[in-house]
Amino acid sequence: MFGKYRLISYHILKEIITYFSLSCLVFSFLFLMGKIFDLTRLIIVHHVKVGIILKLLFYTLPYFFSYIIPISALLSTLLTFLRLIQDKEYIALKTTGISPKILLRPLIPFAFFCLLSTLIITSLGIPWGSGAARDLIFKITQQQAEITIRPGIFNDRLPGVIIYVGAVKNEDFQNIFIYDERKKGKGLHAGQTIIARLATLKKKGNKIIFHLQDGCILKTEENKNGQVETHFLSYQDYNFTLDLPSSFKHRHKNPKEYTPWQLWQRIKQCQRQKKDPTTFILAFHRKLSLPVTAFIFVFLGAVLGLKEEGKRRLGGITLGLGCFVLYQLLFSAASSLGETHTLPPHLSLWLPNFIMVVLTIYLWRRVING
Repeated sequence: MFGKYRLISYHILKEIITYFSLSCLVFSFLFLMGKIFDLTRLIIVHHVKVGIILKLLFYTLPYFFSYIIPISALLSTLLTFLRLIQDKEYIALKTTGISPKILLRPLIPFAFFCLLSTLIITSLGIPWGSGAARDLIFKITQQQAEITIRPGIFNDRLPGVIIYVGAVKNEDFQNIFIYDERKKGKGLHAGQTIIARLATLKKKGNKIIFHLQDGCILKTEENKNGQVETHFLSYQDYNFTLDLPSSFKHRHKNPKEYTPWQLWQRIKQCQRQKKDPTTFILAFHRKLSLPVTAFIFVFLGAVLGLKEEGKRRLGGITLGLGCFVLYQLLFSAASSLGETHTLPPHLSLWLPNFIMVVLTIYLWRRVING
């Protein structure tokens, strides 16, 4: 498989796999620690069963592993080649006349492993996990709707409704904002916005009832002449009712829940119906660009390890995390540019990968040329 330098290649590949496995375990643990507060709240405050919590964790793992694999690929190769530099093994290889190109051989199969595993996760794992998690959350909502409502966050888990709560005190919601688009009238601007100072939540049968106090209702719709009319109503007490079973049955799928081929069909459907397919285009290319990122990071981490001769392992970890943060900033900026059509949506998410490829090739050329 590795030709003449089989022993060297196997030695390097074995060490890469060791660092990769450790990195995946560490980042999985950090992911769990980041969720521990929310999980404790669900168990203690809302008395959600531990089995349901474990299911939710399991369903969210594919999404996090779509990022854990690329960053672990970057760190594992960086730390492996940094150790070769520190222990003078790289210098020993060079003095025997072995070209740095030989070091690329064990990276190739590992890079394809990272690419394929991330592709499977983004194409199949995330759609399955996201869909199953949202279904489970809606089922929990049918029993305990307050679980989905967290203060300071726009909550869109209830289908057709967006809810914002400023604070929660003694099971009362304060400064509540509700946007309801379930019963649309005519026109693009149809829908109603409800604002209240206080609100309490009750469950009656298959319905959730928000008892709102001291607020107003703002409703907009288009009249027969195509003009937008706004209706304003203030109230002291108002009941806002949400029928959970019908909402659950007709909930809209998040783009993350689609496989790439399903997204491709939705893009074509939007184009036939002359609708804006930008959301689906970005979701489609996000699923394909992340596996390529994992592939690139394998070679980028290796060459960064060779270039950072004076750094220790802790410095290598910091360098690797810094590179990943830089990539995430570029990815977020590219996504925003795609959403606003500043860049073509089908090209914007590939821009960070293009920058990383150019950087990787440049650094490897410098290493190979001495």
